[in-house]
Amino acid sequence: MFKTYRAVFRAPGTAAFCAAGFVMRVPIAIYPIALVLIVSGRTGHYGFAGVLSACYILGGAPGNPILARLVDRYGQRRLIAPATAVHAAAVICLALLLEADAPEWTLVAPTFVAGFAYLSVGSLTRARWSKALAGRPELTTAYSLESTLDELIFVVGPLIATLIATQVDAVLVLYLAVAVVVVGAAWLWTQRDTEPAPHAVGAPRLASPLRSRGMLLLIAAAAAMGALFASAEVTMVAFCGQHGQRAASGAVLACMALGSGIAGFTYGARHWRTDVLERYRLHALIFAVLPFVFLAATNVVVLAVCAFIVGLGVAPTLITSFGLIEKIVPGSALTEGLAWLTTGLNLGYGAGSAAVGGIADAHGARVAFTVTIAAGLLMGGISLALHRSLREPVAAEPLAVA
Repeated sequence: MFKTYRAVFRAPGTAAFCAAGFVMRVPIAIYPIALVLIVSGRTGHYGFAGVLSACYILGGAPGNPILARLVDRYGQRRLIAPATAVHAAAVICLALLLEADAPEWTLVAPTFVAGFAYLSVGSLTRARWSKALAGRPELTTAYSLESTLDELIFVVGPLIATLIATQVDAVLVLYLAVAVVVVGAAWLWTQRDTEPAPHAVGAPRLASPLRSRGMLLLIAAAAAMGALFASAEVTMVAFCGQHGQRAASGAVLACMALGSGIAGFTYGARHWRTDVLERYRLHALIFAVLPFVFLAATNVVVLAVCAFIVGLGVAPTLITSFGLIEKIVPGSALTEGLAWLTTGLNLGYGAGSAAVGGIADAHGARVAFTVTIAAGLLMGGISLALHRSLREPVAAEPLAVA
């Protein structure tokens, strides 16, 4: 198993950019849960906590593809520094407003800007993997590794956020997270050799990857998946709080990420002969029905077990989603294509986070889990439509237009 993963690091520079990307995106799992814990700790309610978390996620919805398109045009190095500076300034502004006990409406703008300016780090590193391992079977393993690292982040991040927010100072979580982003960005910025070449100056204008066949359906499926993640996350935090074990929410969220991480690591340890489209449909359908297990949760311990089971379906679905992007989007716009998938996840995450908090407050966490179940079923239905659309072999459409 480990031999397969060692093979992907034989290409020069891969270990360095993988590590830098990991550091830079650790706060992805810290920011949303930190906002929920900070606001709910102040008010005792989860309605605005979910809305503010959604504002952060929704900021990334337009930000990810816009910044990724600029990355494809000008290169990663020229975008990392200014985007990270804006992100850091917005997070610090938000933290200062929270410390000053400012009105809730003042928190929305800096939260949105923080999400907008946070580069889609997974898109940057996956684009580098695509350059380093182009045309080689190890690329699937590299994508699996990235998804496994994502899940490791979602194991560590919520635990860090919950521990600091409940035992020290909730706002301190934001300062720590932004410091980590800056360190990771500076490290990735120094690595020139593995950076994909930007779009040539004077070359024909790039058309949007959204024109690629099946892309809109894949983004829609990702949005449903994001709603599943968000509704599950906010509802699990609410469940723990309503059962008098708020401090356990980070551990419960980590169980879901742990299940996904194990599934992703195992998935990437073998070479698959089945076409990625067929694998995507299978994994999406399995993941679509897993959220029903949340209805079995009677206490926090059982909830943690349910979260682990649901997590087993996450990584394989994400891995094959990113694999489909590489198949249907031309390489010159790969970063933007990957970012659009992340945007779909963010849109769904923001909508799910905003919707489920009020339901959990009004009707309890158990009822709120029905939103998670509905999101899963929607994702499964879209995956079937996507499979039907891409059933015939897909040739990448020319991306250059006059």
